[in-house]
Amino acid sequence: MNTTRTLRCDVAIVGGGIVGSSAALALRRMGLDVVLLERDLCGSRSSGVNYGGVRRQGRPLSQLPLAQRAHRIWGRLGELIGTEGEYQRSGHFKIGRSEDDLAPDLRTPI
Repeated sequence: MNTTRTLRCDVAIVGGGIVGSSAALALRRMGLDVVLLERDLCGSRSSGVNYGGVRRQGRPLSQLPLAQRAHRIWGRLGELIGTEGEYQRSGHFKIGRSEDDLAPDLRTPI
C-alpha cells in the first residue's frame, strides 16, 4: 500500500505548536497556501504542556509594544480561529518586600 501523497503549497511549516500555528494562521490570512505538518494534535506537545502564561508585566520596556499587541490578539482568539482555545485573561502582580525589590526605573523619587 502506497501512503505517499504529494502536497503543493506556498509554505510548509513543520511543528504545530504556538509558533508554527501562529505563523500558519498569519500566512494564510495573507493569502498563501500553507501546509502545517505536526505528528500529533496541534498544540499538544511543548506548547500544550508548558506554563502557558501570557504576560506583560516583568518584561523589558523594549518588549512592551509587542506584548501589548499580543494581549489584544489573545483577547480576540475565538474570533480569529473559531474556538476560544482555553485562553482566560486573568491578573498578575508582583509583591515587593523592600525598596530593593523595586525595578530601578521605579526608584526615582516623584
